[in-house]
Amino acid sequence: MNILQNLNRPLKYVIGTFVVSIILLAVLSVISYLQIRQTSQYMSDIERNYQVMINGEMLMSHMKDMENGQRGYLITKRYAYLYPYFDAYRAVGNNLNDLERLVEGNPSQIQRLNVLKKLVADKIQIMEEDRQKTRNKELVGLDRLELGKVKMDKIREVISKFQQTEKSLLEKKYSLKITSDKRLPSYILMLSVCSGLLLMVSFGFLFRELRNRINLQKALENNLSELSRSNSELEQFAYVASHDLQEPLRKIRAFSDRLLKKHRESLPNDGQESLDKIAKSAQRMQILIDDLLIFSRMVKNSQQEKETVDLTAILDEVKTDLSLSIDEKKAEVVSVPLPTINAYKVQIKQLFYNLVSNSLKFSKADEKPQIQVFCEEISGEEIEGIDGLRKENTFYHLRFKDNGIGFEPEYAERIFVIFQRLHGRNEYEGTGIGLAICKRVVVNHGGIIKAESQPNHGATFDVYLPK
Repeated sequence: MNILQNLNRPLKYVIGTFVVSIILLAVLSVISYLQIRQTSQYMSDIERNYQVMINGEMLMSHMKDMENGQRGYLITKRYAYLYPYFDAYRAVGNNLNDLERLVEGNPSQIQRLNVLKKLVADKIQIMEEDRQKTRNKELVGLDRLELGKVKMDKIREVISKFQQTEKSLLEKKYSLKITSDKRLPSYILMLSVCSGLLLMVSFGFLFRELRNRINLQKALENNLSELSRSNSELEQFAYVASHDLQEPLRKIRAFSDRLLKKHRESLPNDGQESLDKIAKSAQRMQILIDDLLIFSRMVKNSQQEKETVDLTAILDEVKTDLSLSIDEKKAEVVSVPLPTINAYKVQIKQLFYNLVSNSLKFSKADEKPQIQVFCEEISGEEIEGIDGLRKENTFYHLRFKDNGIGFEPEYAERIFVIFQRLHGRNEYEGTGIGLAICKRVVVNHGGIIKAESQPNHGATFDVYLPK
């Protein structure tokens, strides 16, 4: 547990570092993006200011061209002087349209542009009237020329203010652009430095995590070696139990039986009682050794091979083996048709034998035992409340249900632990190994077993075996 905690701690640090890195990089990226976008906006504004100033100068130049062309026509009466006049007239309209588009969003400049458009219109009207009079061979007085000059001076004044405002805006935006340009490298440098530092920190945590994983692997390898050694010792114990322990035990049982048969009558009552106790204890010890041998054989499957097993036939064999107990208690063992699976035949028979005999053993004294065996095919996704099952697999759900004495629900897991008993030996016989063997068999097949019960309401054992 400590190893897992030590591994999870640096893993949390790595995840935390990556989260902080992503957040910080996102913030710096947004700041850099906004800074670049602001610089781009400044460039756009500066370009627009330049365009306004250029169009203002061109407007003034075209107005001068119109005035010069009109003046030459008034003096010479020659139509050729009007060509620049008409060209400039068309250009003035385009200049005013461009200025209107460029100053959109600037109220003061829009107001100034409206004044300029009125002055230009008045100036053009004066020039058109003077040109028309000259064409009709009428005399254009000095007062008309003076009026045109006044309008031209006002146009020049408005354009000058127009240009000064745009120049001021341009200088301001250019200054802001210079400041923004100076900040941008700092943001980029900060982004690069933070990214590098965070990557170094993440690398440090990952390196530490990798080192811990390597240490864990070594620890697991050592544990596997210890487990292999323990299994070897268990096999040695099984050998000793099957040979060295059973031989003296058989002699104890044989001599105690001989004493009881030949000399029982000659022994006092306390001597007979002692011999009975010796015989019963030797019998219990024999059963315990046999169960331990069965359990030890279930631990290792390397010497066994799976084969096709008909579960219905297995149940019939178990019923035959337990026929004396079934007849004695007048029990009923009913079952639905069971499937054929690929399994360890000996182990499956042991599983069925232990579950059925367990129901017979813990039956009620005043009620005939009823043992029902059900089976259904079920997907892993349909099984709820059980950890460790592969949800993508299909399982056979075997259910052994009886009407026995049952047990408290809090003992549903404890009963599968080896040597765990819920009742005294004087009440019910047994070694406390039978259900542990059942669990071992199911685990060997990649399945799970669980129990449900209530006192005096029987017990249900659910076995899930992969199809």
